[in-house]
Amino acid sequence: MGLNCPNCTGSMEVQLLEAQPTLRGVETYSCASCNLFWFDRTASVELAPKAVLGLFEAIGKASTTARTPLASHFSCPRCQSALAYTHDLQRTTRFTYWRCEMDRGQLITFNQFLREKNFIRTPTPAELERLRAMVKQISCSQCGAPIDLAKDDACPHCGAAIALIDPDGVAKALRDLSAGAALAGTAGATGAVDAAATRATLSGAQIDAIFDAARLRESDGTSDLVAIGAAAIGGLLGALMS
Repeated sequence: MGLNCPNCTGSMEVQLLEAQPTLRGVETYSCASCNLFWFDRTASVELAPKAVLGLFEAIGKASTTARTPLASHFSCPRCQSALAYTHDLQRTTRFTYWRCEMDRGQLITFNQFLREKNFIRTPTPAELERLRAMVKQISCSQCGAPIDLAKDDACPHCGAAIALIDPDGVAKALRDLSAGAALAGTAGATGAVDAAATRATLSGAQIDAIFDAARLRESDGTSDLVAIGAAAIGGLLGALMS
């Protein structure tokens, strides 16, 4: 059964993804223009590592899509009841989403999904100073609003902190996937994933490349650091997942 996006009311794209521990299929819904996922019930925490990386790849592809501003309140696409804005904790990482109080599921932005899966980190003070020297304004990775780096440490519209894609977090997910492949006895897949994990490991050159891309995109208002990083690493994951 198709679902309409709780934000723009357009049809959401559905994907059938593997869930743990049985690797049964679960349906995941996404809206690229609103940067939103819908997960029925607890599907988000049940996703297998390969499924999580597949959604990361989808986020990277969506980074070139014009973003629709988010509403302040949403209704459940399953039962139409109001969704409750919720703060949660995954290990030491805080993230937010909107949940159905009838337990039909949860709505989460791409940004907060990446945060939940530990694919986002805060820039170090040195990185933030270097970014400010290169770029005057970036786009909020949560809502798309402009952030003036001369005076803002977070988005003045939604309060989201400035963030970067953390390739180290992506590499860890790849290594988790590699471990699963090894347990399944698929040596070829293990070698491919290990190689991809090595290429995804964080380096100063990668961060500089993200900052350079932000500077080039500043004039057209698309300098979203998370989107730039997701697009770059999403291409690597696309080659791996194919």
